[in-house]
Amino acid sequence: MEIVQGIHAIPGTSLSRIYLIEDDDLTLIDTGLPWSARRVLTYIQRIGRQPGDVRRILMTHSHPDHAGGAPSIVSHSSAQIIAHRDDTHPSLQDTHTLSYMGVFASLDVPIPFLKRTAVNDLLSENEIIPVSGGIRVLHTPGHTPGSVCFLMEREGLLFSGDTIFSEHGRVSRSMPFPGSDPVRYRESLERLTSIDFDILCGGHGTPLVGGASKQFRTLMERKPQLPTWREFFFKRLPSRLLHHQRLSAEDY
Repeated sequence: MEIVQGIHAIPGTSLSRIYLIEDDDLTLIDTGLPWSARRVLTYIQRIGRQPGDVRRILMTHSHPDHAGGAPSIVSHSSAQIIAHRDDTHPSLQDTHTLSYMGVFASLDVPIPFLKRTAVNDLLSENEIIPVSGGIRVLHTPGHTPGSVCFLMEREGLLFSGDTIFSEHGRVSRSMPFPGSDPVRYRESLERLTSIDFDILCGGHGTPLVGGASKQFRTLMERKPQLPTWREFFFKRLPSRLLHHQRLSAEDY
């Protein structure tokens, strides 16, 4: 589906979002799970483009559910993978591979999630990627050491990976995962409260179009404490089940 002109959320990838930016060439934001690659390639052809038009893949972070489709997409497109150094593993001759906790995507094993994924270029803080008027790189560590957000300032659109999400019209934050750093994550969230963006495209959930940064600031003011698994399982989930209410972003 097209969120705004030239920016698409690939259908069928809501479990782990993949976004497509149309310009003279094509840019992907993340690659989803290994079996998502076919959906990406099919959608590209559906909008009248070819897999070979994919020039670059911008990785928000290296978790397997966001990087798993990369090897297959690269094999069909020769796209360049671009990621932050802190989510990579150094290899021989000063090359890097995507890496989550030193294992996933950094081994040379032909198994989903373990197949080595080479990184062609490393992202830098405040770097402007020359795509569709410019995409600013914001290093937002915490969820992973090399997590980044991509800000399209002209469109007022933030690709936030797993740093923040939206679902059912509400903004939410990540739960802690192995390798996460709550101190750095809080610092990254505070940083994002100072940035204006009207549209939020998170790594999971549905894009929020309209008033996204205002809603995020409200969440941070109303619930300054970070969400925890303990709170989720022992407070939020039982309460929702008791009252037969659907879990929403408001819980996080």
